[in-house]
Amino acid sequence: MRNVYSDPVAEYELLRGACGLIDYTGLGLLRITGGEAAGFLSQVSTRSVDFLLEGQISSALLLNTDGTVLAEALIHCSGNDYLVEVWPAQAAAVADYLVAAGNACAQDVTVQDVTGEYSVYGIEGPQAPAIAQKFLSFPITSMSYSSFVTESWGDELDLLVSRTGVSGEYGYKLHVPVAAGNELREHLAGLGAQPVGLAALNICRMEMRFANLEQEADGATPFETGLQWMVDFGHEFIGKAALAAHWEAGPARRPVCWIAAEGLDEAPDAGTALSVDGAALGAVTHAVYSPRLERVIGTARLDADVAAAGLELTLEQPGHLVRTTAAPFLVATSFGVPLE
Repeated sequence: MRNVYSDPVAEYELLRGACGLIDYTGLGLLRITGGEAAGFLSQVSTRSVDFLLEGQISSALLLNTDGTVLAEALIHCSGNDYLVEVWPAQAAAVADYLVAAGNACAQDVTVQDVTGEYSVYGIEGPQAPAIAQKFLSFPITSMSYSSFVTESWGDELDLLVSRTGVSGEYGYKLHVPVAAGNELREHLAGLGAQPVGLAALNICRMEMRFANLEQEADGATPFETGLQWMVDFGHEFIGKAALAAHWEAGPARRPVCWIAAEGLDEAPDAGTALSVDGAALGAVTHAVYSPRLERVIGTARLDADVAAAGLELTLEQPGHLVRTTAAPFLVATSFGVPLE
């Protein structure tokens, strides 16, 4: 993803009040085909894909053998074929992981890294549905969250349009063959979507508590990142035995959200200790400054026996107070904007 933007606060306001245009350059895309593609994906991800219907998207985790998180994946079902999408920061590792797993198994499955074949753009914000509607042959109100369609665009190009998003606002992604990427970007800009960078998007992600695994994974299990809801123990998958052992033993630390008291203007680094009366109870995993709340907000992992909302803790560096709180931190603008 390109991150050449200079005013995260102004770009943040576009996402919360209008429509931001996100360039997902480097987004990992892998195509899984073959008669046993569904079985293969169920083995390498924490959620079975057997229930997916054509045009549906499932969120799942890919784990290392020790039960720690490798990446989050969006799995798109196109009948017997699948498209796996992962964040740019994990794209190379996931491509290596899935290609190696595909080559090693005896199943009828082919894994292709098609990252370089497509340009992907996101549009998010209260005005995003009006722009996305321009690419659809049916009313956008009938497009459910976590679904996608393939439409014809331009010179009869196939355009994949999905309803996803991580800002809490209305959100859509558009995949087009890379040769038409610049044309699509300019077209979206002409429709009113304005470029925003990763920093602005990450503020929105934090405010809505969409886990930012590029920042928060770091050897953690799903239980330590708050993503246990993405794990289905009803099927076999890589890392299941280790993850079950983690659960039986009880996670040593659990995730919490926190909001800083007035006076802290800079987000602390990951790893900054959180303590009470000098006794360390955990550490920051990720933090941002929220323009709407006018506070630094973040996530942390605390000792499991004290992890709860309503705690007053001290940031060891730079020594400010924070209070743990429930998520999300605020209500997205789009909740008050009818989808039409």
